[in-house]
Amino acid sequence: MGTECRMERELGIECPMEQDQFDHDAAHGSMPEDSTSEQIEPRKEVNLYVGMEFESLDDAFKCYSNYAHNKGFSVRRNRITKSRSDKSIIGQEFVCSKEGFRSKKDSKADMPRDKTRQGCKALVYVSQKEEGKWIIARLVLEHNHVLASPYSKKFLRSKRKKSVAQKNLIDMLDQSGVRPSKIVSVLATQVGGIGNLNVTDHDVCNYLSTKRHKELEKGDAQLMLQYFQKRQSENPGFFYAIQVDIEGRLANCFWADAKSRSLYKHFGDVVTFDPTYLTNKYKMPFVPLTGVNHHYQSILFGGALLWDETEESFVWLLQTWLEAMLGCPPKTVITDQDTAITNAVARVLPHSTHHFCMWHIEKKFPETLSHIYHQNNDFKYHFSKCIHDTITPEEFEMAWTELIEKYKLQNNTWIQKVYSIRERWVPAFVRASFCAGMSTTQRSESMNKFFKDYLNSSTAMSKFVTQYDRAIEARYDKEKEKNFKTKNTKPILKTLYPMEVEAAKVYTRKIFRMFQDELLESQKYVSEKITMKDGVYKYRVHECQKEFPSYIVILNIVEQKVECSCHKFEFVGILCKHALMVFIKKQIHSLPMHYLLDRWTMSAICGRDEGDFSEKLHQAEPLRNSSMWFNDIMVRSLGISEKASRSAKHHRVALQGLQALSDKLDDLPYENEQDSSLSISQVDSHSEIHDPTQGQTSQKSITLFNPVTVASKGRPRTLRMKGGLEKSRKINKCSCCKEKGHNRSTCPKVKN
Repeated sequence: MGTECRMERELGIECPMEQDQFDHDAAHGSMPEDSTSEQIEPRKEVNLYVGMEFESLDDAFKCYSNYAHNKGFSVRRNRITKSRSDKSIIGQEFVCSKEGFRSKKDSKADMPRDKTRQGCKALVYVSQKEEGKWIIARLVLEHNHVLASPYSKKFLRSKRKKSVAQKNLIDMLDQSGVRPSKIVSVLATQVGGIGNLNVTDHDVCNYLSTKRHKELEKGDAQLMLQYFQKRQSENPGFFYAIQVDIEGRLANCFWADAKSRSLYKHFGDVVTFDPTYLTNKYKMPFVPLTGVNHHYQSILFGGALLWDETEESFVWLLQTWLEAMLGCPPKTVITDQDTAITNAVARVLPHSTHHFCMWHIEKKFPETLSHIYHQNNDFKYHFSKCIHDTITPEEFEMAWTELIEKYKLQNNTWIQKVYSIRERWVPAFVRASFCAGMSTTQRSESMNKFFKDYLNSSTAMSKFVTQYDRAIEARYDKEKEKNFKTKNTKPILKTLYPMEVEAAKVYTRKIFRMFQDELLESQKYVSEKITMKDGVYKYRVHECQKEFPSYIVILNIVEQKVECSCHKFEFVGILCKHALMVFIKKQIHSLPMHYLLDRWTMSAICGRDEGDFSEKLHQAEPLRNSSMWFNDIMVRSLGISEKASRSAKHHRVALQGLQALSDKLDDLPYENEQDSSLSISQVDSHSEIHDPTQGQTSQKSITLFNPVTVASKGRPRTLRMKGGLEKSRKINKCSCCKEKGHNRSTCPKVKN
């Protein structure tokens, strides 16, 4: 084999054994420090001559390519000669890449590329001999252009070939969400600098684009469907639903993994979603349904891609999501102020409290009331004070009335509109219901920002769902990190109150620090008793040496129940500094158990009936066993269901037996990690594709077509779409005279 490699090197042919060894070394990082793509050259310069023989046509082309690399030009295959008898190739011409001239058709393009062909005559013509070998029959070595220098050879087109190791590294980095420009930086570091790298940003982009086109030959939407089916076969707890139009094209889709569904059982009291983020080449809004876990982290309860933002699409999304969450509606939903979303929530979640994002509404005030802002510099201050400094609804009503009268906004229709929905966005009203501390859709928007590291506006849907899984895996890992820190570290106590010690033992670290801040702040406050009757005390609480703002705290000393006008406990779930101050004053140094919400403690998951589901679900081996156990029990239960349906007596006996079995399983302890069953109660399998136009369902074998690609010019200014309130009328008017067609600087009245 060594003799054959030496002969091939003399002919300028790369030895397969040496090339395979190079690819192996490069892939395992064992290449010498000075090994670069520039140094993979034939050891002996090739001298071409007429009559030179080769074993095959490919060997001849490799030899000429190596010769061209040494000299500083690129080559390409050109005209071929075929046999008249059997049409087999008996000759081919290899030419310089600058041979010939550009066609007139290419020159008339809207954006023609720079010319590269200059009519170079250099070529090699190889013909086949009777015994099967190939020889150089014609040879022209002279060029009519400047050849590349040794330092610029790497830019030659035929030189910019990626090795197997480079392709594997590019694929791995791309799957990790690394941008092409960053991929080139990694490749350059690997070979000792950008000067030694034989590929460019453009080459990496072309490679990834070609690879994606090959992957999408079966159809982008079809690949996504197959991925969903694969995920569900691996874990029956995975849920997905797809809606198609009358032509079989993807319209809407929703999916949620098993852990998201499990977390919803513990933290699904408050949900927010924001359908304003474009994340794929079809410009379909991505809708993450977001909540808050016991570490005060954003968590996902599923994701959706919607075709449009109509009421029917949102109704389908909420109904499907509710089905995935076993029909348990959230207590509170926070969304943008959008008519379609509002109507959909009212139809699907009539018993849930619906709040609007305060930030989006406040953002619209300077745009809609620009003339007020320009004419009155103090309007912004009074407006902010009216919204954020009022504690009770009565205080807000008084401040709002004064604001409207002072700036003469009684007839402003937009002001009347936002006032009519004040109970859904003004803090004085909203804080009376539990929102886990959220008053805006900022959680959803922070999730959108988080996904930007994994997705972009040209991401294919099939890749989108896989990148989505990688993204939420990163979120799950953050949760595991917080669990570890809470269990294995102790917080620093800053007071001597027993309630601080109790809170440190039960709360997660983030929630404890929030409680600790409230406890420390309570020392800045004083109280004045207003009334006392039948063990119920009423206090006025305010900061030392400050009369305002003041808060009303009512304490039932017998039941140890407290109510503050700031409603922090009702809104966030931890006691406020005003209530803590009254507790300490009345010598209540231990926190009543009804003020330690389970959702903010480490037992929020671990103490429930499913065991430490959060920690164990995504461990590979237990998950695989759990799937097999679940499928086995599910198949066996079908036979029991058939027998139980024979008569009322059979049905009664089956229910009694199932109840006894359920009680026995609840009492069965886990002996070890392998015995831990990772079941999900009432897991269902939803893999049908719903057709809204015909009201029928089709099986998994359906062919799903891609949605229509939305053409766009250039890169969008932002991937975030505007919500309903933001998309309301925007008419350019003069801020001085309110007339259209000019602005303040060109206003005739100002000039006069």
